[in-house]
Amino acid sequence: MTITEFDLDLAGIKIAALRAINHSPTEKKQRILCIHGWLDNANSFYPLLPLIKNADVVAIDLPGHGHSDHLSSIYTVAEFAHIVLTTAAALGWNTFTLMGHSLGGCIAPFSVVAAPGKIEKLILIEAAGPKSELPNELPTRLVNFHNDMQAPQKYQSRTYDSIDQAIASRLRANKMTPQSARLIVERQLQKITKDKQIKWTWRFDPKLRIASPSYFTEEQVRSVLAAVECPVLCILADNGYFTDRDETTARLNIINNGKVVTLAGHHHLHIDNADPVANAINLFLT
Repeated sequence: MTITEFDLDLAGIKIAALRAINHSPTEKKQRILCIHGWLDNANSFYPLLPLIKNADVVAIDLPGHGHSDHLSSIYTVAEFAHIVLTTAAALGWNTFTLMGHSLGGCIAPFSVVAAPGKIEKLILIEAAGPKSELPNELPTRLVNFHNDMQAPQKYQSRTYDSIDQAIASRLRANKMTPQSARLIVERQLQKITKDKQIKWTWRFDPKLRIASPSYFTEEQVRSVLAAVECPVLCILADNGYFTDRDETTARLNIINNGKVVTLAGHHHLHIDNADPVANAINLFLT
C-alpha cells in the first residue's frame, strides 16, 4: 500500500495531506482523519497510516504547520476545530472517525461537540483536553499576549546549516527516537539561501508560538468532554505528558463512552513504536 500526498482548498486556504487506503472492495471501510500535535505535521502519523486495517486514512498538516498555508489570524482551538470539520467536508465525508495526537487530541473533542453526529468515533493519543487556567489568570495572559504581538521578531525561525542540525535541536526539545524526529523535521523545514549558502529554516508559522490570549477554564474543558457522545479511545504513554497530571484521570472519567489504554513509550509513542498503537486502534475500530 502506498502513501500519497495531496492538497485540499478550504476557501483559499491550502491544507496539505497524506493518504493511505487499505481495504478491499468487499469490505466496509473506515474513514479516519488524523490531526497532529503542536509544531508537528502529518508525517507524525506516517508509520501508523499503513497499519490501520480496512480504512481510508487521511493525515493533514494543520494551518501554520508543514506544507499547509498560514492563517492571517491567530490560532485558536475553536478555529482549528472548524478547520477539521471543513476538511472532512472537502473530502466528501459525511461521517468519519477522528484521531488526534497532543494538540490534535485537544482540538478533536471540540470538533465532535461542534458537529453532533458527524464524528462516529474519537481516538485521542497522548491527549486529555487542552490546558486550563483559573479565571483570575486572564489579566496576566492578556498582558503576555499583547507583549508577544508587539514583538513578532521574538519568534522568528532559527536558521540551521543542515537538516541534521535541526533534528538535533528537535531531539533536545522532545523525547523521541532520531528516526521519529527526522520524519517530523524533514516535513517542517524549508531550504533557503543565506550569504550565498544553503540553509534550512522552519516552515511553521511563528504566530503559533505567541502566548494565547485566553485559556479555557477547567470547568469549560470538562463540559466539552462530558458532551462527547461517540465512543472514545484514549491512548496514553507510561512516560508521556499526561499520566502524572492531576486533571487527566478526572477528565477521562467524565467521558461517557470512553476506554483508556496505557502503552510503553513517550509522548510520540505513535511514531516511535507504531505497532502496539495500531493494534489498540484496530481493536477499538472493530
